[in-house]
Amino acid sequence: MKKFLKTAINILLSGTIIAGTFINTGTISSAEESQGQKIFIPFRSDLVKYVTSNAGNKDTIIQSQWFRLFKEETGTPNWSSTYYSDYTSSTGITLSSKNTQVTYNSSFDPFLYRTITSNSDFISNWINTIPTVFEGYCNGYKNHPVFCDGIVDLTKNGYMLGGGYKKSNNIFEYGFKNKDYWDLKVLAILSFKWNEISTTQKNWCKTYLPYLIPDYESRGASAIAAKNNNEALYNLMTISNEGFNSTKGQEFFSYANSNNEIRIGELFNNIFSANKKTGDIRTSDVYTEVNLNGIFGGDADCDYNGSSLGDGDYDWFAYNICFSGDGIWSRIRTFTDGDSAAAILKKEWLLRYYAKHSSTGATSSVANAIAKQGQTETIVCGSATMPGCNKAVWNPNKAGFNCPGHSTTGYATVQKPVGVEYISFTSKAKGYKWKIVDTATGTVISENMENYSVSPTIKLDAKYIWSSSISVYVESYFQKKGELIGVGACYSGEETTSVNWTYVVLNQCEVNGHDYQYSYHFDSNHQSCTAEGICRGCGDRKSFVDSSLSKTEDNSAYIYTADFSHTPVAPRSTRVEKSTGTYTYRASDKNAISGKTHDSQSVSKIYTGAGFTLHTSISGTCSLASGYIKPGAKSITISASGSKNTFTIYNKKGGAIKTITLISLYQGETKYTFDLSGCSDAELDGAYVVINMYSEDEYRSGMEIGQGAKSTSTINFNYITIKY
Repeated sequence: MKKFLKTAINILLSGTIIAGTFINTGTISSAEESQGQKIFIPFRSDLVKYVTSNAGNKDTIIQSQWFRLFKEETGTPNWSSTYYSDYTSSTGITLSSKNTQVTYNSSFDPFLYRTITSNSDFISNWINTIPTVFEGYCNGYKNHPVFCDGIVDLTKNGYMLGGGYKKSNNIFEYGFKNKDYWDLKVLAILSFKWNEISTTQKNWCKTYLPYLIPDYESRGASAIAAKNNNEALYNLMTISNEGFNSTKGQEFFSYANSNNEIRIGELFNNIFSANKKTGDIRTSDVYTEVNLNGIFGGDADCDYNGSSLGDGDYDWFAYNICFSGDGIWSRIRTFTDGDSAAAILKKEWLLRYYAKHSSTGATSSVANAIAKQGQTETIVCGSATMPGCNKAVWNPNKAGFNCPGHSTTGYATVQKPVGVEYISFTSKAKGYKWKIVDTATGTVISENMENYSVSPTIKLDAKYIWSSSISVYVESYFQKKGELIGVGACYSGEETTSVNWTYVVLNQCEVNGHDYQYSYHFDSNHQSCTAEGICRGCGDRKSFVDSSLSKTEDNSAYIYTADFSHTPVAPRSTRVEKSTGTYTYRASDKNAISGKTHDSQSVSKIYTGAGFTLHTSISGTCSLASGYIKPGAKSITISASGSKNTFTIYNKKGGAIKTITLISLYQGETKYTFDLSGCSDAELDGAYVVINMYSEDEYRSGMEIGQGAKSTSTINFNYITIKY
């Protein structure tokens, strides 16, 4: 029997919803229950403002309002054109939600993130209450990376994950009230965020591989984890030890090498870790390599010879791929040869290696190919004995004899030399049968075993040119037609067949090494740098990615450096100038400040002798957009006038970095300076400020008859000053 995670709250979407009280979130209307019990209920028009203003609350109220919003938006046509309000976006801009559906809108995902991470039962309540919407977010995980971050942060320590596949404490697998088996949805999300999740989460994901991979092997494109069905799960298989050892190993390997969103280094790390051979990797950073460019690119000195680490580049890794007899390395070698792009990289590394090291013995194969490049070498590969009549007539005056004709077949199997691109056969044969096989994988490269045909010229794909495991079988058919022999002899004789090896034509870059000129591209957040190389000699292109930049600073700038370790790419730095001085933003700075920056409300009355009380209140919200708090900000001062004002600095996911509420007895100025010196640049990246202002005023009677009384409430945003 399935175990259900009980919903923590009873959410009534069609009746009265208890929604608590609002403090400093702007004007939000409410309704009262008819029985007389006063319960705060935001009107439909205020739902968007409510969920965005209160997303980080730790209570059932914010959850219920999300579910109410999901249900009404997805169930009522044109809902957002009827019910809407102003709200502060996750980039700090005050906008109207008119004609803007929140559900499935990724710009609202930071608010969902805050609710997910603030309420541990929100996901279970969501699935139990309105599962179709949760499923929609999961199915569209690529379009909702911040929502995915919420799932990642919720489960990073193993919460709800349990022991993984088929374990009773795996809450996602064992279901919720309305639908079982949400584990594959969560699995796809964690796989999508693979480079950011914890070891606990990775181990949970790996428990599904013995289920996903056989399913893919047997059902192909119809499988759960097929690329066309779920790319994130497919990616998970491609970097797994289980996938590497499966019948789809070549497919997975080639995909990992060609897709820069997947690190082939992660595959190597998983392979050797699973086989308790992490020492074979030698350097701890190999997992950062996104493809084999960095492995075979090296610094081109090929200094590793099987016994020393050399200068610490990846030549030792390339050496083992090419030469190691260990089972894991041999399989990597097979997959490298089976991938066209990888095979070329391996070939070029081997050319450099053999050009530097001995050209005798076992290492002579590539050196031989270099020496014979573009040439055709013909060798006898087999012979056959043609039978004869064993008759002879040498006297022209004597009668000759009838030869009925003879035939024979010759067989030969030879190994193709490394570097051969074209294969053909030469002999007196009437025809040939042949079969060319990659003995490492069993792949039949070319075959004609049905009928004897004239000699072909067989061109090999690039991945087979430099392989040493190509077997060539040739069967030659020799025939002598029947004839009347007047003078002569018909004795048995030897017929031979030769194979013609035509070596690939190499350019000087391939023999001597390319001469790349690199251009560098730092991403906008300075988290990685890509070096694009173009060979000056032949135009060949290669790219290298450094995703672990170092950061230093001087008095005027931050310096980000990509060192491209283990590659021939020279280090490159870029400077990001620091903001200096003081910057002040006022209501007139419309690009920076948006929302309600000033408002007032007044009421007045003439005293007639009867007692009365005058009361006014006003509220409003304005904000400083993201992008105005630059790296290196030391402090931020906010000033606003009102009775009770709340200043909050939010990060780009809507989490509060700093907040304070200030009270003024006479609606005067409230001002506060936040110290930002302890905040990292990453924390302030995309940060924005929200100012919630509230004022109230009250005037009681107690004056002379005929005298006027007045109550006025005013709010006013004054300025924001940032110091660097």
